[in-house]
Amino acid sequence: MSTSPFTKGRSSDLRKGRISEDFACYAISKAVNGRRAVLANDQAAEILMSSWQVRTCDRIKLFAFCIMPDHYHVTFCLMPGNDLSKVLEDSNKFTAAKLNKLLRRQGQFWQNGFYDHRCRNDKELYDQSLYNEHNPVRCNLVTAAELWPYSSAYAGNKGMLDREWWP
Repeated sequence: MSTSPFTKGRSSDLRKGRISEDFACYAISKAVNGRRAVLANDQAAEILMSSWQVRTCDRIKLFAFCIMPDHYHVTFCLMPGNDLSKVLEDSNKFTAAKLNKLLRRQGQFWQNGFYDHRCRNDKELYDQSLYNEHNPVRCNLVTAAELWPYSSAYAGNKGMLDREWWP
């Protein structure tokens, strides 16, 4: 498969200027390789959600998330002594293995790299979290954010959040 000159080196470009800061809040987006629509189902979503709770225990404080058919969004606070890239690498390696097994496939599951945005203040964190939760509405998957079962807006998922850490 040939590489477009416009995407060559793109994942490394995403890392330029990335720093890990204790107690910083980040908005992250990560896509499935080839943008295959395989995430928005109960089994796949459970793998992702349990990874955020178990694999990142004491590494992040989860504020909001949304699992879309071919990507996910998450906002969290990075706990002291952790590296943003390493936290996501560990989580994504774990979920890739589980999701490949679930889907009876092999090979690269996630696209290389991820998009991150360091929230500079409470308003930005709030806005990014709302953006995450309202993504299914913008994509016409549901009429209200709280109806999407693979999001922190959904009442059944509120217990996963570390909102006591909310600034």
